[in-house]
Amino acid sequence: MSKYQQKAYTAEERKKAIDMYSEKIQYSPRYSNEDWEYRHVIIPKQLVRYVPPGVCPEDVWRGIGIRQSPGWEMYMRHDPHVLLFRRPKNYDQMHQPFSQAMGARTLNLAGVKK
Repeated sequence: MSKYQQKAYTAEERKKAIDMYSEKIQYSPRYSNEDWEYRHVIIPKQLVRYVPPGVCPEDVWRGIGIRQSPGWEMYMRHDPHVLLFRRPKNYDQMHQPFSQAMGARTLNLAGVKK
């Protein structure tokens, strides 16, 4: 079996591993250049087998317990357990968090007289 072929696993094995190791996921501080904001995430080696090789879509990396704010995309993999992410710089200013938007809406509705 090559290092890129994955052994089959059950959904129960996967869930148990994610529950056990997702708290051990390490997140780097954010760093940036003129265009992008970056961070890398180190997943425990026990979770590597549940991530397909290469760049993964958001539902896959979130599915193993990686928790990040919206807008992050995986763009590269350094090692099997080091995932690199980026998002446009100033993403938070361009996309107001849902909780803040709903808070503002609630305030606006509270000011409306019936």
